[in-house]
Amino acid sequence: MTTLTADTIEAEPVLRYILGDSRDKYAESDKALMRHAYEFAREAHKNQKRASGDPYISHCVEVARILAERIIDANSVAAALLHDVIEDCHVDHETLAEEFNPTVADLVEGVTKISSLHFGSQKEQQAENLRKMILAMTKDIRVIIIKLADRLHNMRTLQHLATEKQVKIARDTMMVYAPLANRLGMTRVKSELEDASMSYLHPEEYRDIAQRIAMKKAERDTIVQKSIERLGRELQQQGIKAEITGRSKHLYSVYMKMTRQDIPFQEIHDLIGLRVLCDTVPACYEILGTVHKIWRPIHGRFKDYIALPKENMYQSLHTTVVGPRGERIEIQVRTYEMHKFAEEGIAAHWKYKEGIRGKDNLEEKLVWLRRLTEWLNDVRDPGEFMDALQKDVFSDTVFCFTPAGDVIELPAGSTPLDFAYTIHSKLGETCTGAKVNHRMIPLRTTLHNGDFVEIITSKSGHPSADWLDIVKTSRARTKIKHWLKTKNFQENVERGRELLAKGLRARGLQLDWAVAEATITPHLKAFKLTTFDELLGEVGFGGLLAQQVLQRAYPEAPPADKPQPKKGARVIRKQRKSQGVIVEGLPNTVLRYAGCCAPVPGDKIVGFVTVGRGVAIHQQDCPSLNNIIQEIDAAARLVKAEWDVQHSPMRRVTIRVECQDRQGLLADITGAINSMNVFIVESSTKSKADTATLKFIVEIKSIEQLNNLFNNLRKIKGVVNLSRISRAEIA
Repeated sequence: MTTLTADTIEAEPVLRYILGDSRDKYAESDKALMRHAYEFAREAHKNQKRASGDPYISHCVEVARILAERIIDANSVAAALLHDVIEDCHVDHETLAEEFNPTVADLVEGVTKISSLHFGSQKEQQAENLRKMILAMTKDIRVIIIKLADRLHNMRTLQHLATEKQVKIARDTMMVYAPLANRLGMTRVKSELEDASMSYLHPEEYRDIAQRIAMKKAERDTIVQKSIERLGRELQQQGIKAEITGRSKHLYSVYMKMTRQDIPFQEIHDLIGLRVLCDTVPACYEILGTVHKIWRPIHGRFKDYIALPKENMYQSLHTTVVGPRGERIEIQVRTYEMHKFAEEGIAAHWKYKEGIRGKDNLEEKLVWLRRLTEWLNDVRDPGEFMDALQKDVFSDTVFCFTPAGDVIELPAGSTPLDFAYTIHSKLGETCTGAKVNHRMIPLRTTLHNGDFVEIITSKSGHPSADWLDIVKTSRARTKIKHWLKTKNFQENVERGRELLAKGLRARGLQLDWAVAEATITPHLKAFKLTTFDELLGEVGFGGLLAQQVLQRAYPEAPPADKPQPKKGARVIRKQRKSQGVIVEGLPNTVLRYAGCCAPVPGDKIVGFVTVGRGVAIHQQDCPSLNNIIQEIDAAARLVKAEWDVQHSPMRRVTIRVECQDRQGLLADITGAINSMNVFIVESSTKSKADTATLKFIVEIKSIEQLNNLFNNLRKIKGVVNLSRISRAEIA
C-alpha cells in the first residue's frame, strides 16, 4: 500500500487489500459498511500526513487489515478505519451514529478515550488512566482489540518518530498493551509488540540476540527438518493425520529467560520448537505418546493445557524432549481450532460462517474481566491498583480444584485464603483452616498447579488484620479491608477524628468540626469517598494519613491566633510521650520501626504508609522499601520523616563481627561493648576452622554511638570485618 494517496485510491481496491483471503466470509451488507467507512475516513483525513510522509489514511487501512486478518466483525473493521476521526478530525459521536450505526460510533469513541490516556505520568494519574481503560474494556472488549491493532501498526512504523517518543511509546507498549494482548490470548500480537518494544528499549541486547540466532539458523533448520520428517513418518505409520511445522522463540522471550535465570545466550538450549496440529483432542494425546516414544521427555516439562485451559482460552499440550543430537526440542500439540484461539485469542470469537455471526460463549471466556471490575471502584490507593493489575491480570497463574472438581485459576503465589475469596467472599470471611490434597496446612501455604483445596469454615470465624500479609489477590485484600473497616467502623471514625484533631492543632487551626467538615468535604472525591464519616474511618483505619487530608484541604493554612494566657495564670501543658520520630511535622503519628533496616537516630529516614498499621519508618536507602515501591508502584505512600532530637529513642541494632578465631576473643569483644555503656540484648556465635562470626543485638541511642562502637571493635586483635545487618538475618 505504499502508493496509497488520499485522493486517488478508490474504495474497492482498498477493500480487497483490507479483507484479503477473508473477503468471501463477509456479507455484502458488511462490505458496504466497510466501504463507506473507508470513504468517510479518507475524506476526513484527506489533508493529514503521518510522520513518515504517508497519507494518514494509510494507517487506518493497515489497522483495519490487521483486524480483518483475524476475521473480526464488520463493525470492528469499520471502527478501525474511523478510529481517529473523533480525535483528529472533530467528528462527533452523534454524526458517526447517524452515518453508520450506534455500535460503530461507540467503538470509535471507546478507542478515542483509550488513545487519550497516558501511562507515563505520576503513579496516581497512571492508575486512574488504567482504571478507565479497564472499564472501557468491560463495556465492549472490541475496543481494546481495535486499540491493540492500532498500537501494533504504530510499533511497526515507530522508526519515523524522535528517539524520546520511541522510548516512551515502547515503554507504554511493554507495560500495558503487550500484557493485555497476552491476557486476551492474542499471542501473535503480544509477541510482535514485545519484540518491537525491546528493539527500542534494549537495542543492543536486541541486535545481539538477533545476530546470534541468525548465525545458528542453518543448523537449527536442519534439526527441525529432520525432526519433522522423523515424527511425520511415525504418525503416518499409525494412520494419524497431522500438520507439523517448525516454531521459533521470539527474541524478547529469549532475553527474558537470560535475564530471569541470569544465564548467557550459549546456555539457552530450547530455541528449537515444533508445533503439531491435528483434527481431534484424542489425536493430540496419541501424537504426544508418539513423541515420547521417539524422544526422551524431560522430567517436569510437560503441561496439559487441554485438560486445564488457561483463563485466556489457551489450550495445547506442551512437552520438552531430548532431540536426535542431544538438544532440547519444545513441542506443542493442539487441534486446528485450538491453534486459532492460541494465535488470535479473544479476537477469534468474532467469526463468520455462511454469513452468520456468532460470539462462541464469549461471556464465559471473560470471567477474569468481570472479576476485575467487581473490586475496581473500591480500590482507592493508586499503588494498590497498579499492584493488582500486575498480580491479578498480568501475572502467571496456577490451577486448583474445589472438592466438587471445579477448576479455579489464581495468580501464582496464591494461598488458600485467595482460593476461598475467589469462590465467594462469605467463604473467605468464615474461613478457619484449609486442607490441600486432603492434608491440613497453614493458611499462608502457597498453592500449586493441580492442588485439591478444601476450605474449612466456622460461623464464628472472621478475618483478621494478619490476613492482609497472607493473601496475594486484590479481591481477597479488598474484601478483608472492607470487613475490617465495616466491623470497626465507629471505632475507626473516632480514631480518625482524634488524628485529624491533632493535625489541625499542629497546624495552628481552630478545632471547629463544622468548619473542618465544610472545608474537607469538597475534597472527598479526590480520595474516592462519598461522606465525611467515611473519610474519618479511612484515617482511623490507616488507609489515609491525616496529613494527606489536611495538606489537600488546607494547602496554605495560616496560623490561627492563639489566645494568650492571662498574666500570672498557671499554664498547664499536657505531656505526651514521643515516639522519637516526627512524620510530616506531626510528632504523634502512629508509627513503627521497620525491622528490615532497623533505623537508628542519625540515619536518614522516610515514612511509608501501611494499611491498618500506621507509618513504618525505614532508612531512606532501605533495599526492602525500594523493592516494595517498585513492585507495587507505591511511591505515593512515602511521607517525610525526621528524628525528634529532643526525644531520641533507644534503638536495637544487629551487628555482625567477623574475626580470626582465637582464645579470649569473645571476652574481648563483649568487654569492649560493655565499656561503652552499650547494652547487649542478645548474642550468637559461629566458629568454623580458623574463623568466627559473632552477632549481637545491642541498644544504641544514635548513629554516632554505633560508629564509635565500630571504631573500638576494629582495634581488637583478630577483627576482620564489621557490618550492621537486618534483625531478620540473626542466626
